[in-house]
Amino acid sequence: MWLEIQQTCHLFILFLMSFVSQSLDWTCAKLFGQLSSLLSDTTTMTTPVVISRHLHCPICKTLLTEPVSTTCGHTFCKGCLDKHISISEPQCPLCQEPVTTKPSINEVMEALLREFHQTQLPNLDLFCGERDAIPCDVCDEHLTFKAVKSCLICLLSFCDEHLKPHQSMARFKGHKLVSPVEKLDQRACKTHGRPLELYCRRDERCICALCVKTGGDVVPVESERERRQAVQQNSIEVMKRMINQREDKLEKLKESAAKYQALLEKEQQEIQEVFAALMEVLGKAEEVLLAPLEDGRRCLEKEMDEKTQQIRKDILKYKEAIEFLNCTKNEEDDILFIQSYPTVPAEFTDDWTLSIDTELNFGTMRNTKTELMDEIKTHLAKLCTVDIRRIHSFSVNVALDAETAHPHLEVSADGKKVRDSGVSHDIPGGPQQFDLVGGVLGNPCITSGRAFWVVEVGNKVGWELGVMRDGANRKGKVSYKPSEGYWAIMLCAQNMYGAFEDPPVQLHLETKPQKLGVFVDCEEALVSFYDMKALSHIYSFTRCSFNGAIRPYFNPHPNKDGSNSSPLVICPVNQTDISVSK
Repeated sequence: MWLEIQQTCHLFILFLMSFVSQSLDWTCAKLFGQLSSLLSDTTTMTTPVVISRHLHCPICKTLLTEPVSTTCGHTFCKGCLDKHISISEPQCPLCQEPVTTKPSINEVMEALLREFHQTQLPNLDLFCGERDAIPCDVCDEHLTFKAVKSCLICLLSFCDEHLKPHQSMARFKGHKLVSPVEKLDQRACKTHGRPLELYCRRDERCICALCVKTGGDVVPVESERERRQAVQQNSIEVMKRMINQREDKLEKLKESAAKYQALLEKEQQEIQEVFAALMEVLGKAEEVLLAPLEDGRRCLEKEMDEKTQQIRKDILKYKEAIEFLNCTKNEEDDILFIQSYPTVPAEFTDDWTLSIDTELNFGTMRNTKTELMDEIKTHLAKLCTVDIRRIHSFSVNVALDAETAHPHLEVSADGKKVRDSGVSHDIPGGPQQFDLVGGVLGNPCITSGRAFWVVEVGNKVGWELGVMRDGANRKGKVSYKPSEGYWAIMLCAQNMYGAFEDPPVQLHLETKPQKLGVFVDCEEALVSFYDMKALSHIYSFTRCSFNGAIRPYFNPHPNKDGSNSSPLVICPVNQTDISVSK
């Protein structure tokens, strides 16, 4: 504030100097000398001087209003001087010098007063009038400034002016100053009104010094903050690691999506190529079947034109004959009538029907249909590659359950091979064991989803493979059909393949399968078999009524004279996620 007053006075001196340079009268020059002396005194003193007392009217003792100066150099409020002159002699109230002329407004002094008033106006930005601004707790309630700091020991907020003791006095050095806090009451103990300087770990709350109890795990709040900051930093590190893990997973997810996208595009291309080939085959078959029809149409049109022209000629001939007869029938001369009697044209005896070659219906069409169906089967068989590639993703790790094996069967220790030994093993028959049919079940029990496994049959001359309902009959003579809980295919007599439908269905396979894939889809109620070497579909049971869990079923068939000694071998495949139960 004092620096602002000094700057104002300097401006005022410069302003007066400009007036003196313009031959101002001696009164202003005298005022200039007094103010210069005053300024020099204030700038050389170490203690500030209150300049406002020199700007007061000697009569009313308040700041000058409309300042006027007399010829003797004294300055008064215009109203005060006029009132003094009106009730007394026209002389200066201070030195009694006669006032011979009417005093005029002292513009220099008036400018100085304006500057002084402006320096006395407070900075409005410092007042606490903004939303969410925290007021100073020490300021007068009618003139409150914004707080710049809050003391957590005093539990008060201070503006710049009232903060000075905390910055200058030694006894306040231990006080903790922070940015203005709105609710300082929450930093005080509700019981004792003291600052919350301690933390009780047992009670997990901040307390004051008077709240300390014997045996409590009490530490300074700064110590507890450091501990919690360490825990917080550890949490941050853990979350950073989690972020890194998820970013890695996101990259792997993108790679997996790209891989599957490429697979989908490949399968789409393969399917489109198959159906493009089918459309080409169908187009050619259509051309073959339509070509004779087109030839027949042209022959029909030609025959129609020829017979139409012939008929029109006959009609014209008959019309001419009728016209001639009409002309001669009224002849009066009998001899002339008889001699001119025309010969009536013979009746038209040509074939009035059209001939169509129907040989196409019994020859070309039948042959074309046979060839077409063969080509369609060949092309559709290519889609089996897409099928097998897809079902591989549902592979499960199947193992044989020795407790269910017929006494004649040998199951390997790893549960991956089974063969007929030809002799009965002395194994007590359990409730789950096959006792007449040489069968054995596998794990897992499939309850939902999809499952796929591969079995190597090699050059065996007989076998049975498929799935069986877990509760289906295993004792005595088994009826192999879906209604009894069996969905399986078999090989017997070296080259006779069949599916255990009701009635059984004979299968005609072009090649002898060495490895068979078995695929189960519980949602679609489907069991399918594939030749894994030829990548072809063998047979499918549809609309299967599983009615519960199903298990893989194996039967290596009896080993007669060593001709069927090879085992059935479960091939290793990748385990996948499906709903199974042991």
